[in-house]
Amino acid sequence: MKAADISAGSGVSGDLTAFLGRCLEDDILDAVMIPVEGPNADSFPWMLIEEPSHLSAAVPLPPVMQVQGAAALRSAAAASGERRIAAVLRPCESRAVVELSKLEQLDLDRILLLSADCQGVAVLSDFADGTSAGPDWSEPETLRPVCRMCTEFTGSGDIRVAIRDDHVFLAPLTDAGSTFLESSGLKADSDAPESDPGMEERKRDALAERKRVFKALSDESGGLDGLVKVFSGCIGCRNCRDVCPICYCRLCFIETKDQKLTSAQHMTKSTSAGSARLMPNTLLFHIGRMAHISLSCTSCGMCEDVCPADIPVAQLMSMVSASTRSLFDYVPGLDRSEPIPVNTFMEDELGDFED
Repeated sequence: MKAADISAGSGVSGDLTAFLGRCLEDDILDAVMIPVEGPNADSFPWMLIEEPSHLSAAVPLPPVMQVQGAAALRSAAAASGERRIAAVLRPCESRAVVELSKLEQLDLDRILLLSADCQGVAVLSDFADGTSAGPDWSEPETLRPVCRMCTEFTGSGDIRVAIRDDHVFLAPLTDAGSTFLESSGLKADSDAPESDPGMEERKRDALAERKRVFKALSDESGGLDGLVKVFSGCIGCRNCRDVCPICYCRLCFIETKDQKLTSAQHMTKSTSAGSARLMPNTLLFHIGRMAHISLSCTSCGMCEDVCPADIPVAQLMSMVSASTRSLFDYVPGLDRSEPIPVNTFMEDELGDFED
């Protein structure tokens, strides 16, 4: 992997923010979207920064994911006008941004995606109550369940930010990334290791954990009865939908007027129609979400973090997503030119399912 070495001895955060600050000063960028440390050092809000000195509070890889970066960027980009924005994201966030662009929710023409190799994040509730200081891959219990089984933790987007032995490398992944590096006076002429033994070991551990979790979830949630049992604790708060960057609909199908009918009104409609099409509202919502977003889900884990009923929502979505991705040979957010399969029709696809 050819990359530009921007190491200056200030650590990963210091070296990266110093470089981005120079880009703002030289008018290569108009703004940088990046998490910053809150006043009490326990929150990391997203900020759209135009003044280089404000980058001193930036934390490119905070210990928790409190707001999904793709959702934050979608809002920021909508109000940014013609400004050139560099967004510093985790791989799952960067890939979610690409999916949103395919769904015509975001225009990437003036957005540069910088994505750092990710060490995972801590469980949000554990970090909030002080029982976790942050993720440590050598101690998997400090990571969220979906992070423990993530195999797509290397940077994506336009530029991969790779960290090797305290060196920070910027590797261009797209033409836009190469053009940006050239305009900033950098050359991708350093040999940054594609991977290291530690990352390879981590990927093996993650694959083993994924296999174990998917087997357990499949056994527990198999069939309609299994799904009813798994989601029996759902209180209908819709938190999982509200934090998901791919759930962008202004009106959710579960909140249409037909879903607000009383039981008596449902009976009247069923009698006049001669049939009834009813499912438990809770199960309908979760199955509907899986059908809508499983192909674009990047397993960021936000949905599970905010579930008050401790339902393994993200792990279930990851399992379903792995199945649909395999069916269509599609990886969300990996290739910008590849359309989402549900938005296209190919005459000969899914022939295995014909009678």
